[in-house]
Amino acid sequence: MYREIKKKKLILNNRKPYRKEVARFIHELNTIDLIHSSIRLDGNNLSRNNVERIVKGEFVIEASVIDHAVISNYSDTIKLLYDMNEMDVYLNEKYLFKIYSALTKPDIVEYRKSNPVLRMIGYNPPHFKEIEEQMEILFNWLYKDLYLINPIEKAAYLHNKLIEIYPFETASEAVARMAAQYLLISKGYPPILWNISEQEYFDAISLYIKTEDVQPIYDVLERGIYNKLEIMMQLTAE
Repeated sequence: MYREIKKKKLILNNRKPYRKEVARFIHELNTIDLIHSSIRLDGNNLSRNNVERIVKGEFVIEASVIDHAVISNYSDTIKLLYDMNEMDVYLNEKYLFKIYSALTKPDIVEYRKSNPVLRMIGYNPPHFKEIEEQMEILFNWLYKDLYLINPIEKAAYLHNKLIEIYPFETASEAVARMAAQYLLISKGYPPILWNISEQEYFDAISLYIKTEDVQPIYDVLERGIYNKLEIMMQLTAE
């Protein structure tokens, strides 16, 4: 499938610039898909229609104030990812903190100072005093052989490694998804719909923690990119 993805990406690049109305529609589609599928993995069952209404600025009475704030934070984060890509920045500690800050709006932006038990995957992350060292190793790995590895595989490993380290008090899973998405955006791939259930998601992470098998998350990313490129091919066809 990766070979087909590269072909579709090349065709789409040759069709640019897209018509303004098409580009706007694709941007809205990508944003809503990413937010809706991400909040589902956070345990939020808000409908896609309500997510779309909130993204477009409507106050939805069926949604809580917290729901509105969460979606606003995700929208801010996606805008940040695009801004980072425009500046052609590498994902490093500074920008990971920016992603975390956009997602959670914390009072203090720092690595966690506690040692949580992740019951959903039966896992104890590294001691908080080890986080800085492990994050330094992660960022060094991230840009090693950068152009020699399938970027979808790289993004899948980045996602899983971030959850393995679990650097933040809250939302480390969401940060991991946004970091993986940024790596893909920086390689010219669109935001995706995470087409996986919450239980399947945590099962995939648990499998990685136990065996370092990244395939389930890789499959989600690869299929998500393929499906989104297929839609974009149809929308941009003359």
